Amino acid sequence: MSQPQLQRLIKMINQIALNMSANGDPKMVGYQVAQHLEKFWSPPMKNLITEQPIDAQMALSPIAQIAIGDLRRMQLAKRV
Repeated sequence: MSQPQLQRLIKMINQIALNMSANGDPKMVGYQVAQHLEKFWSPPMKNLITEQPIDAQMALSPIAQIAIGDLRRMQLAKRV
C-alpha cells in the first residue's frame, strides 16, 4: 500500500476513535476501536497500520494510538 492509502487509514481510524470516544475512558475506547478494526478491516489494512511506527507525523489521535497498540497485541496473540 502506498502513502495515500496509509493516510486514508489514519483518517479512518481517527474517525472511528472520535465516534466511539463517548463510550468511556480512553483505554477502554482504544480497545473497542481495536476490536472494530480486527473485525472489519482486511488483513492488508491492519498490517499496514500496525507495521508503521507511531509518531507525531502520523497525526493519530490518542485513542487511535491506543487502538493500534491493542491491535498489534491482538495480532501477536493470534500468531501464537
